[in-house]
Amino acid sequence: MTRILVTGASGFIGSHVARHFHAQGHHVIATGRDKSRLDILTREGLRTRIVDLSTDAVLPLTDGTEIVIHCAALSSPWGRREQFMAANVRATKRLLDASRQSGVRRLIHFSSPSIYFRFGDQLNTAEAFKPPRRWINAYAETKWMAEQCVREAASAGLPALILRPRAVFGEGDRAIFPRLLGLAKRGWFPTIGDGKALIDVTYVGNVVAAVQSSMESTVPGDGRAFNITNGESMHVRDLLHRLFSALDLKVRMIPLPRNVAIVLGGAAEAIANALPGHPEPRLSRYGVGVLGYSQTLDISAARQQLGYAPTISVNEGIARFAQWWRSCAQY
Repeated sequence: MTRILVTGASGFIGSHVARHFHAQGHHVIATGRDKSRLDILTREGLRTRIVDLSTDAVLPLTDGTEIVIHCAALSSPWGRREQFMAANVRATKRLLDASRQSGVRRLIHFSSPSIYFRFGDQLNTAEAFKPPRRWINAYAETKWMAEQCVREAASAGLPALILRPRAVFGEGDRAIFPRLLGLAKRGWFPTIGDGKALIDVTYVGNVVAAVQSSMESTVPGDGRAFNITNGESMHVRDLLHRLFSALDLKVRMIPLPRNVAIVLGGAAEAIANALPGHPEPRLSRYGVGVLGYSQTLDISAARQQLGYAPTISVNEGIARFAQWWRSCAQY
């Protein structure tokens, strides 16, 4: 039985990871900041702790721990930079320092393909990356900064690697598919560029499988990064059709020119920044870019070096999500 620390277990991916290894009989410590969501895991028999990695003591968590799976992050396309710095950079650095002191034998860090973002089509993008002069948002910037911290820790002797899963969906998703469904409630959906952009998505069960593969001793722990997707690129409009059909939703697709959408997104951001509290706008340039430009990822490194092989198709993943969504009476 391996002692595993899962951070961010009150979140979507972290909860799936924690449940998986608990079901395998490992000694899992699941941490997070959302007590109500951690309480669900506690009732399922997991050991949980409420922890803010940016401020609370971390060594008590890593002492005696063999594997650290770092899922915790502030994941949002909108927000104040100082919040992202605390949650994504400072927290990661403190966890890395504690893990190295405690002799953790492997740390798996969750990053994000948002670092690749640009206003342009990108096909079969590999892991090699040069940061842009100007980041689209603080989330992408701080995820890259956190990656740099992981590589520094690996150079200092902590066996570590990085996973970059693309557009993760599945049961418990509170971001990607719910956002799309929220827009579709009106009975119509704006398809930027007529929905012709090619994208990759990843079912959460395949992400968990990637984590499992990353734990093998033969996998390099030198801080290298791996793209993770389902390996099934598709047009945005096809993904939307599959999602809406799985939920028996009649949604009219309204084409929206990409350049118009970018202007509208910029205007919405300016209005949001002028309002008290800077609320997240319903439309942003980042959102336009994600749905309006093609971005597919090369996962050959994960296949070859991790032995990663996604086994749950996008269609099956959507069916599972739809069943969960209905059970939660979300619509």
